[in-house]
Amino acid sequence: MWYSVLINKCFIINSTHDLIGHPLFHLSGASLPFTDCYKYLGQLINSSLSDDADIMKQTRSLYARSNMIIRKFASASLSTKIMLFNAYCTPIYGCPLWCSMYQYSYRKLNVAYNDAFRHLLHQPRWCSALQLFVANNVSSFAANIRKLVYSLWRSLNALDNVLINTSLRSDLLARSPVLDGGATFCFNF
Repeated sequence: MWYSVLINKCFIINSTHDLIGHPLFHLSGASLPFTDCYKYLGQLINSSLSDDADIMKQTRSLYARSNMIIRKFASASLSTKIMLFNAYCTPIYGCPLWCSMYQYSYRKLNVAYNDAFRHLLHQPRWCSALQLFVANNVSSFAANIRKLVYSLWRSLNALDNVLINTSLRSDLLARSPVLDGGATFCFNF
């Protein structure tokens, strides 16, 4: 099996007490380059373990999907537009795992979600997005995030995996930043 130095990279997660210099890793006689950001299963992981890059990626993706729906289905009926919004704009991939972020990037995603629905219904920006969501029976951004987080926790609790069940019932979960992020999504809106 052959490994390419051009494809493989080193990724080191920075600690708060970064006293040790980064070691050099060699593959086939060449040193491997370091990267600050790595994409794994669609999630962006950076060396500071912040989720801001992934949230901004989801924000851009939400704008792109909503603009595509608005452009291609401008003359569609209201029920069709709402169905398309629910199908293409409400799934926010990976959001139950977000636990370390700035409020700025999270609020940008919230604004993108609200703006996408307003533009889809040809409503002005000053119009209340929450009233539009309620009137059209669509989940608001906060409700959508809570549903996604709850769905992840329900799926994890339903697994028969001994390792996952042990970690879910241990005290490590209580100190986990993922639980703090999930609790923030579920209870702070």
